[in-house]
Amino acid sequence: MEQSNQLLTELRNNLDKSPIYYLLLLGLVTGLRFGELVGLQRDDFDFQSNTLRVNKTWGYTKKMHKGHGPIKNEENRIITVDQNTMQLFYKWFNTLPENIERLVFYSPISKYKVFSNGSANKVLKALLDNLAIKPQISVHGLRHTHASVLLYQDVSIYYVSKRLGHKDVNTTIGVYTHLVKELEARNTQVTNEIFERMYV
Repeated sequence: MEQSNQLLTELRNNLDKSPIYYLLLLGLVTGLRFGELVGLQRDDFDFQSNTLRVNKTWGYTKKMHKGHGPIKNEENRIITVDQNTMQLFYKWFNTLPENIERLVFYSPISKYKVFSNGSANKVLKALLDNLAIKPQISVHGLRHTHASVLLYQDVSIYYVSKRLGHKDVNTTIGVYTHLVKELEARNTQVTNEIFERMYV
């Protein structure tokens, strides 16, 4: 949790350097896949309700579809985003030039019109090196960090599964088996303490 806080603070402090920092920040606080992040358009952000619509991806490699395409498992969703993050994006959008696709993470010099996964990983690695955070993670690792933070804070695994756009909760349990087992042990102790207090 402490390392996640450090990373979030460092990302926020570097937002003026490159839009990639906004991408990484959003990846950390939403758990979106990279294709979902680069597929975002301005109107996917609802600043009234502090929500984000996730209903498409963007092809960012030659093996993928060109332009917008469907998301994995076709699990379209609307997720909540904390107010601080939404305010950062609201202010940024007021200074961000328009582009024909209305893409948030548009890059005119890129073959695929968005920032590359490689560039984002390079920036993230430099940040983690600077913070001496290990083990190092990739941009996709931000998705796992997001889920882990929520699960450690006792957020329902069913909610986390829906938020991540997993096909079903069994997928989430499979991916985070080690974490689920750790939380189960913690919950066992809490359960015992609850009933022990009832005897008082």
